[in-house]
Amino acid sequence: MEFVISNVQLLYGEELECKKGLALLIKDGLIKDIIPESQLPATVKVIDGNGGFLAPGLIDLHIHMMWDGSLNPVQTSETEGYEQMLIRAVANCQTYLHHGITTVRDIGSIDDIALHVAKGIKRGLISGPDVIASGKTLTMTGGHDPFWARFVDGKEEALKGVREQIFKGAEVIKVSSTGGVYGRIEGEQVGNAELSLEEQEVICNEAHRFGLKVASHAIGRDGIHNSILAGVDTIEHGHFLDDELVALMEERNTAWIPTLFVYKQIATQEGIPSYARDKAEEIVSIHRNAFESYFNRNIVIGAGSDAGSPCTSHRALLDELYTMYEMIPDAKEVLKTATVNAGKILGHDVGQIKEGYRANLILLKENPLECLSNLENIKMVVIRGKVLMKYTNNNLEMIAE
Repeated sequence: MEFVISNVQLLYGEELECKKGLALLIKDGLIKDIIPESQLPATVKVIDGNGGFLAPGLIDLHIHMMWDGSLNPVQTSETEGYEQMLIRAVANCQTYLHHGITTVRDIGSIDDIALHVAKGIKRGLISGPDVIASGKTLTMTGGHDPFWARFVDGKEEALKGVREQIFKGAEVIKVSSTGGVYGRIEGEQVGNAELSLEEQEVICNEAHRFGLKVASHAIGRDGIHNSILAGVDTIEHGHFLDDELVALMEERNTAWIPTLFVYKQIATQEGIPSYARDKAEEIVSIHRNAFESYFNRNIVIGAGSDAGSPCTSHRALLDELYTMYEMIPDAKEVLKTATVNAGKILGHDVGQIKEGYRANLILLKENPLECLSNLENIKMVVIRGKVLMKYTNNNLEMIAE
């Protein structure tokens, strides 16, 4: 399939530079060329962008597609059963596309549901964003988020666990290096280190040998330290980062996915389970301080919403960006966390409008660099080089050009 998107302003390259007078030639799912408007090919279909702003599709680096974003998603999943959870995951993938989220990284799903959805999307059985999924997480026995864990204890079990997930089709490996806020009702603390340094080293070495990256749920300091030393690729959450840890991340090229919005929700929303709310209240200001202190350090920061978690919808990537902007009022740098930076963290050619990159794009009526809320006024979504949907008079029209 080949077509041109013309009459647009491009947010081009690593700096999301606004460029006029250029058109995008898309072929075989990729951005084939960027050409002057005066040189449009005569034989190729042209889509008129009506002067809108063409941006990279958004990337959410931390989601749980099978969760419902209610006050207590674990309770929902315990009552509705596997088939309904699978249907919910498929439905949530449509929500991502409707909000311009064209790539997601799912790092935790019961019974490897996200792996099955990812395969269904790749085979063309269902529509959805590009999905990079871990399936089950690697956790110590009785550790964080046991409901979707593959328990591993010791180096031999760690090796077997990572190999199992690779065999099932995982494209990223998720480990739990600390306790969490929401997971187990009793016996779990955010400061507790869980998987050991040695266990994580085995997991990282084996994942990297097969070309997969490792994401670490890490809130408390000791667990963060273990994960960085072990060689994980991303620290998820990272509330208790400090100068020493950030310097180590810079040295080892470890990226950070802070997930700010979800903890603010857990700390403030009525009806959240009390055990989770109490823990979140204690650390949300620590989280904010870390983000404000280290945003401009030499580490790559990516946006992840923890979508599906308590009071965190499947369009919450936008809320995550707004939360970042409240702390760091720089629209371009914040938007880069969900586009340019996110693509670099994944190690895929996504997140930029650039020759040779995947044609995952959103057409916006207004410039998001002037106001991030302009991300909500989507006129068209292109996924894998196909125009999947257009908005006309605020009505969504599903198409397959």
